[in-house]
Amino acid sequence: MKIIRIEENDLKAIEGNRKRLFRAVSEPLKAQTIWNDIYKQQRQRVIIICNTVSQAQGIYRDLQNLQQILDSDRQINITLLHSRFLPEHRAQKETYLREKFARNWSEQDNSTCEILISTQVIEAGINITCQVLHTQLAPMNSLLQRAGRCARFTGEVGEVLIYRKVEVSQDNHELADTDLYEWKDSSLDASIEKETEKENENPENIEKPKEKFLPYKKEICELTWEVLEAHTNLQANGISENINYHVGFRTEEEWINQVHSQEDLLNLKRIDNNRVEFESKYEAAVFRGDESSARDLIRHVDNRNVFTWEESALIDFDDDSEIDIQKLIPFSVPISTLCKALRDFKESLGFGDDWIFKRIETPKDKSQTYAQPVLSKIANRNFLLGCYRILVNPRYISYDEEIGLQIGVNIIGNGFKSPPKQDKLISNEYRYRMDTYIAHLGCMWKCWRKVFTTKILQNGDSVEVTYNSVRDELLVAGGNFIKTKILPEAEINQTEALFEILVFLAIFTHDLGKLQVKWQQVMRGWQDIAYRDFKGKNPHKYLLAHTDYNPSDDKQKAALKEFEKKNKRPNHAVESAFLTREILKKSLIPLLKEHFTEDKEQIKYFCYVVMMSAGRHHSAWSHGFTSENVAKLKPIELCSDSQQVIADSWKFMTRFLPDTLLLQEANLSKNIYKLKELDLNAFGTDEIEFLQLYSLVVRALRLCDQRAVQLI
Repeated sequence: MKIIRIEENDLKAIEGNRKRLFRAVSEPLKAQTIWNDIYKQQRQRVIIICNTVSQAQGIYRDLQNLQQILDSDRQINITLLHSRFLPEHRAQKETYLREKFARNWSEQDNSTCEILISTQVIEAGINITCQVLHTQLAPMNSLLQRAGRCARFTGEVGEVLIYRKVEVSQDNHELADTDLYEWKDSSLDASIEKETEKENENPENIEKPKEKFLPYKKEICELTWEVLEAHTNLQANGISENINYHVGFRTEEEWINQVHSQEDLLNLKRIDNNRVEFESKYEAAVFRGDESSARDLIRHVDNRNVFTWEESALIDFDDDSEIDIQKLIPFSVPISTLCKALRDFKESLGFGDDWIFKRIETPKDKSQTYAQPVLSKIANRNFLLGCYRILVNPRYISYDEEIGLQIGVNIIGNGFKSPPKQDKLISNEYRYRMDTYIAHLGCMWKCWRKVFTTKILQNGDSVEVTYNSVRDELLVAGGNFIKTKILPEAEINQTEALFEILVFLAIFTHDLGKLQVKWQQVMRGWQDIAYRDFKGKNPHKYLLAHTDYNPSDDKQKAALKEFEKKNKRPNHAVESAFLTREILKKSLIPLLKEHFTEDKEQIKYFCYVVMMSAGRHHSAWSHGFTSENVAKLKPIELCSDSQQVIADSWKFMTRFLPDTLLLQEANLSKNIYKLKELDLNAFGTDEIEFLQLYSLVVRALRLCDQRAVQLI
């Protein structure tokens, strides 16, 4: 990496003649201090930055109270901005701030004082400036980002005042403390942090003394304070009368080096102390789909996504308003805030309610269907830490566009419900059409091989788009990967041909499970209705892959809902992976032995690449069949003409395979298959190259599947 040194003359041109004063203030940051400074210095543009949303909300309330109590001969406008506003309200506030705190703000009404109270959300991305910035202590790099919102433009002079802590009035103390709860947990830093307080025997009641700098680490903030305090003392002692007015790039660079070089050493120590445990859990969660390990990893994430709605909507399944969690706007809330609310709820006995939080999960074994989320009551902190998406009891959450979201037992719910995300695409842009089994595979194989132009709906308009072939996008990468990482002795034309065969087999086998008698019965039942009542295609006696369905047609939607009450759509993806084994035994395994390798482990993993692609083409977390599944599930029964359909598909598709490598024809040998255990979590860290190969193959499969429905 080439390091570019900025010359002093260039720096002067970049910085202009703007000046910033930096001063460390030992007294707390509070509303009265800000108010006094406004009148003493006749401020017109003031920014206050707190480290947490709740502290910003507390200061906001205190300033509002002062404004009501004290007589003022000036117009003072106070704006609160943080991350817990809905996107539309946040956008409105940012538009207002860009106007009022713009470069030319002095040309506006000079009698008005504009005050902005915010958090880290304005550290980057909002081009505003001010005369004075009051900020709570934070790490040096974050602090200098905040300072960039003071005296931002050429010719401006501003002051950056840094306070060790925020102090809020007793009236708003509970609100301000909402985000300041600290709990004991086996965090990544536990091994290097020394705890001096005596621990309570009940871990639910353990609470650390409140950190002064949450959500930041105490060590890095203390280092930052030492540098700022030394700088302030130089001015106070008269060593340099101009030192405060020369905090330019070079000084900032020096401060960063003083503080963050030590922080880097601390971070390395944290990583080394926890590397083994983390890698073990990461492998289990990512490579084996272990939900327990995934929840353990979630514990180290600072924030959680919270939602709220009236739970009755989940009980009445005849209600048209289904809850689709993917379509709702989440709020990101610190886990410390949620832990405090849970503790307070338990101490208050819930005011007659039996829950404040519930975990939101996708229904197991229903990942391929539209289904209501499953909710589990969160009864203790340990359970809460392992949750990522959380439902909040509407009684304990409120929202308004002035102060934002609030959560806690002292909050009076105001009926707020998680609103839907703004539609980027209109609902009728996703329509499904009837495809026969053979035609669907043919369309997918065409998407692999050819560039094609089609028309799709975008925001209600018909738009012509051209797709490159998936082959052009991925073949070279796939061939190079196999040669570089797995089969270095092979020729590149052979490894490219092998990659294409893996994709072919993934496409060819991924819907074998749809040839089940029960799958065809259900889907043909709906297609008969679509043909009879909604001008769909006549299914005749074809084996189907897709059916006609327009989700924007309310009558069709209601008809399908009624049909599915009596006819559950069977799963097919893992069943496809199970049936794939016989196809691979007759085709891929002989090819690998003849041209590439006799290594049984490598052959097994190549087969698993195809099987996992087939079994996980809908859900990346499909595990396969356990012994419990095998005991409960009935054998796979295929339609009587399945072998003929498979043979016809093979004949059609293999015509377009290159002759670099020749595949033996493969088919299923029977119509009934007794289930056996099947593990789709085949790859660990020792097989990382095959996991990466699987990622390439399944990407090709999904792209072809997605684009095939758009062919005209």
